[in-house]
Amino acid sequence: MSFTYENQGTNTYLVYKIEAVDNVDTMSLGMITNNKIDGIIPTIFTQVDTEKFIKYNISARVSAKEFLSGIVNKKRLIGVFIGVLKALQSAEEYMIDGACLLIDLENIYVDVTKCDAMLVCLPIIREADESVNLPMFFKQIMFSTQFDQTENCDYVAKIINYLNSTPIFSSEEFRKLLEQLNQEGGQTPIKEKAVEVKPVVQAQNVKTTTVIEPPISQPVSPKTEAVQNIPKKNTPAATEWKEINVPKPQNAVQPVQNTAVNTEKPMSMFGLLTHYSKENKEIYDRQKAMKKAEKQSQKQTTNAKPASVGFAVPNQPMQNQQVQPVVVAPAQQARNTVAPQVNKPLQQEPKVNTSGNPSIPPEILANMEKCGDFGETTVLGVGTDAGETTVLGVSQAQVAKPYLLRIKNSERIELDKPVFRIGKEKSYVDYFVNDNTAVSRSHVNIINRDNAFFVVDTNSTNHTYVNGNMIQSNVETKLEHGTKLRLANEEFEFFMY
Repeated sequence: MSFTYENQGTNTYLVYKIEAVDNVDTMSLGMITNNKIDGIIPTIFTQVDTEKFIKYNISARVSAKEFLSGIVNKKRLIGVFIGVLKALQSAEEYMIDGACLLIDLENIYVDVTKCDAMLVCLPIIREADESVNLPMFFKQIMFSTQFDQTENCDYVAKIINYLNSTPIFSSEEFRKLLEQLNQEGGQTPIKEKAVEVKPVVQAQNVKTTTVIEPPISQPVSPKTEAVQNIPKKNTPAATEWKEINVPKPQNAVQPVQNTAVNTEKPMSMFGLLTHYSKENKEIYDRQKAMKKAEKQSQKQTTNAKPASVGFAVPNQPMQNQQVQPVVVAPAQQARNTVAPQVNKPLQQEPKVNTSGNPSIPPEILANMEKCGDFGETTVLGVGTDAGETTVLGVSQAQVAKPYLLRIKNSERIELDKPVFRIGKEKSYVDYFVNDNTAVSRSHVNIINRDNAFFVVDTNSTNHTYVNGNMIQSNVETKLEHGTKLRLANEEFEFFMY
């Protein structure tokens, strides 16, 4: 059996040409062409001269094989399963031979929004051994599908257990199970977890409030409190400061006034926030300014200008080098002083071309000597041979990043998946077109195969155009750099880099 695709206006048809050897089931053919049957794709029969065709309207639908690729959630999986069972039940009601239903993922077509599946009914009498084992068909889908782990996946185990434990498969009972699972919520464990976390957070808040409560000290006089809170680094002898509380002659009052600033209670940011007042704010600002001044003085001491020591470089005038201040012995100072005299005769030596390249003119060499030796220049390549060129590796070369440019808003769409879906069904596609009703829910797929890119129209209503020419649905069309792509009336341009 071979099918072709045909576009007529806004409709896309799956076409089967009846061959002379085919034994047509006329009763089934009459049922599917004259009735709208639930679960079976609408069908028309046409004849041109002696050629007969059966056409199935698959507009705005994608194959179940594509629909179940990637990560699949419960709604998608159960939608396909119920669609298959619904078609089997309808076939019995309309006295259609069940063997005429093509139960394979390539010939099951799904609405990506509603997730309802419809089957192709080919009214050709086939051999009895071509019938499909339904339980095995469902099992193969279960074991080859990647399920969405953000949901409650208990339904997966329940479906598999039913298929393995039932000696006689009943499509009616299996459908009831699927409908029951479809009504169950998929986020129950997450809600229970949120309820359990709430009392724990409240307990932590109570504990935190207890910890940050400042300790209550015994009441003391203002002067005594100031003396007791003096930092240890500012009070080498604490006992001497305690004598301030003892009455002294008037000439002894001066030390107390001089140490008033040093005897303030240290005020941190946390203490200010928990016991905020105008007085505490003034204390905090004053202490902060003192600490800043202290740090600046330490920084100036550390960054003191190093001593200047002279040295001589061959063929160059005397230069000064900044070194860190160190303690130098007298003998070492003498050697440093004599160094310029020792190197002085070297400046009078004749200039010799030591570059190893006799082609360098003397005047250029003289300029090089005036500027000093700044080291050799590294040449990209293997070894030191300047004739070779370094070849950039894969990590260094620019990697091609194919993308689509949406002409309407100049939006850049990175094609970062092997199969990149574009349409207006947000839960299904990779790029969501939310502002154009002419674009279908699943309009096109951009396929990346060995860094070659193809566009496939997925039975869209208003079709897809490559460089102004409409392409056939479900047929791969290669994209080149600069290809103009139009989805209905939405224009894009494809770029490889």
